Amino acid sequence: MTTTSIRRRAAFAIATGTVAVASLAAAGAANAAQPAGFSPVQSCTGLTGSISYSPGLLSASARTVHSVLTGTLTGCSGLNGAEAGTGTVTIVASGSSKTGAITQTGTMTVNWPAGSGLNPSNGTVTLRRIGTTSPFTLSGTFTSGAYTGAAVSSSVLVTTHTGSGTKAHPITLQNYVNTAPFVASENFG
Repeated sequence: MTTTSIRRRAAFAIATGTVAVASLAAAGAANAAQPAGFSPVQSCTGLTGSISYSPGLLSASARTVHSVLTGTLTGCSGLNGAEAGTGTVTIVASGSSKTGAITQTGTMTVNWPAGSGLNPSNGTVTLRRIGTTSPFTLSGTFTSGAYTGAAVSSSVLVTTHTGSGTKAHPITLQNYVNTAPFVASENFG
């Protein structure tokens, strides 16, 4: 074997080892980003509905606002596959809010599609919005009923609204569609 071929083999071995170590490090980093053991147990691809506000939302200043979000769940599937029918979501929340900055906490009730055979789920929820054109995020935990202890998440985007955000015409209603599935995840780890 010549000196040149030994150098080439050594360079190849070093390069191959470097790639293998880098691949293992990347795989470890990707797994670290996920909460350990959380897996979806119920997911609905569609969530559409409306949010009513009392008093209405103002553009200029935040105040305590009570809201009621109602929605229809479609395209649901659980651990046993697709589920026939539609479900409903009702959220009653309150907190400091204006058109582009909403942080509210409250309670939710989810009636799953009839085809699921599940009891309703009840829980706590937080609604957040950080800009007038950004989606709302929904996050919470079921405290009773189906999937007690499961984490819940989704996001919805406002499509239309009633009112302009002024004192004379506050925003009292917003219609929305989801931008991410409505998902309940349990920790199996």
